[in-house]
Amino acid sequence: MQFGSSAVLDVRPLITPQNVGGLRPLFRLALPDTVDGVPVHVSDVAMPDGPARDLLIMTTMSGRLVAIDARIGSLRWSHDGPPGPRWTTSSPAVDPDRRHVYSYGLDGRVHRYVIATGVEDDGQGWPQVVTLKGDVEKGSSALSIAETVSGKHYLYVTTAGYPDPGDAGDYQGHVTTIDLDIGTQRVFNAACSEKAFHFVENGDAHNDCQNVQAGIWARSGVVYDPDTDRIFFTTGNGVYDGVHNWADSIVALRPDGSSDGGAPVDSYTPSNYQQITDEDLDLSSTTVAILPAPAGNPDWHLAIQSGKDETVRLVDLTDLSGHGQPGVTGGELQIIGVPQGKPVLSRPATWSDPEGLIWAFVANENGISALQLQANSSGEPYLKRRWQKDIPGTSPIIVNNVLFLAADHRITALDPLDGHVLWSDTSIGPVHWQSPIVANGVLYMADNAGILYAWSLR
Repeated sequence: MQFGSSAVLDVRPLITPQNVGGLRPLFRLALPDTVDGVPVHVSDVAMPDGPARDLLIMTTMSGRLVAIDARIGSLRWSHDGPPGPRWTTSSPAVDPDRRHVYSYGLDGRVHRYVIATGVEDDGQGWPQVVTLKGDVEKGSSALSIAETVSGKHYLYVTTAGYPDPGDAGDYQGHVTTIDLDIGTQRVFNAACSEKAFHFVENGDAHNDCQNVQAGIWARSGVVYDPDTDRIFFTTGNGVYDGVHNWADSIVALRPDGSSDGGAPVDSYTPSNYQQITDEDLDLSSTTVAILPAPAGNPDWHLAIQSGKDETVRLVDLTDLSGHGQPGVTGGELQIIGVPQGKPVLSRPATWSDPEGLIWAFVANENGISALQLQANSSGEPYLKRRWQKDIPGTSPIIVNNVLFLAADHRITALDPLDGHVLWSDTSIGPVHWQSPIVANGVLYMADNAGILYAWSLR
């Protein structure tokens, strides 16, 4: 365990379209290891050795958890994660109690740490098992936490396979849902979903699944929608039968992770699912991005889903298949090509603009495009392309009506209404899954060279 020195909090102006051009470097810090995800920001953390601080907390590829003073860029603490056979691209999640942070460990478990000190809190059933096949399954996606409409708190952890050597090994994508109030968990396996437990590697028919793949590896693994009170996640290539195998599908479960005997509450599967699997066009290269309901259509509960097949699908979260039940293929409200072309390996951003119009922004290595949600003459929803720029990027974000995205050696701020550049900086290094965040008037970005950058208006 390592601790750093103290500093006093200050207040910085919010970044807006009017002042974003004034962003200047705040600090640059070499991290102990590469972070192939995003930091989480926790404000006003009561510290044991001085005044309260804002912290940035990150999970490195080696499973180490690191906390940085978000105002001055100094190391506050670091905790070496448990040893394991490989690596992770996961990101941590902060407990609603603001005392704990959760991180995926290379031992196939999710661990709980005290935010202020980095000390592991291993009481009350922690750490919790996520996979028993750590050499072939990994936590790829960010951990996520939902506070449900009933007031319950759940932590969601997903698994996928390793990209080297390809989609190989006895792995199955699955979601582990942990009840943070009582410490119990549920498992939903995307293959052999009738078996609600963690499989062992190369086990027999009772302890393992003979179907493989269906990895859940999008940047945002599980998405909770309070309007439908469901969780949604997207699976990759593998076997689909609409009964107990759910590859290349959007799967909906109850927020506690429960299903109906292995059958999801709802599902969406493209009608060409077999082609998607055969051509390695994982639907799960991204996941659902929920669109805010327009003021004129408050009953619309919609999301977009893209993938490696260079398309964007508009789906109804209340009836993914269009048939009122899971296990039926097709049913999307609209399917269009990604305007700039190329697969989508990032999560789209969605936005309600100052006039209440609903937008989605899709970024990849070819550029970024803006789609606007509209109603046709029959009052049915559809997406219309508004603009497109050849500015590549990983997962974009929108904060205070500014659109940010990052790519190799460049981070850019755009006007989301027309895509014109408001600010850019070319000091960052190469970028893989990393994407920026904005918190308390500061823009943060970690690159693939293991450097953390921060910019502010002063």
